[in-house]
Amino acid sequence: MNPKDPEEVLLERTRDLLNRKVENLGPQTERRLGEIRVRALTGAEEERPGLFSPRRWAVVGSFAAATMVAAALFFWPTPSPEPLPAGQPEDLEIITSQEHLDFYQNLDFYRWLGTAENGSGRNGKTS
Repeated sequence: MNPKDPEEVLLERTRDLLNRKVENLGPQTERRLGEIRVRALTGAEEERPGLFSPRRWAVVGSFAAATMVAAALFFWPTPSPEPLPAGQPEDLEIITSQEHLDFYQNLDFYRWLGTAENGSGRNGKTS
């Protein structure tokens, strides 16, 4: 004898209980269940809208329009807050040059050195 699986025992008991409950349904409940069954079957047989129905195209068109508006708002170019200064070709050459990088690292020192107070030697006046 093989012992039964606990799940199988539970399923058998549940099936038996439900079958007994179905046998004891009243006539009013059976009539309502029959009406519900007929409505479900007739609803399933009704014609469903096809692939090219106007309703389906309206939904697809609405979705496409909403997507386009969202993409346009996301990628819409915004004006620059302030115009870029007009540069000189020499400035571009200095910025892109790889030479004399040590000069730019000490730029603050050279600015200080070039000021009138610190560069003249005497009270900000040159002799």
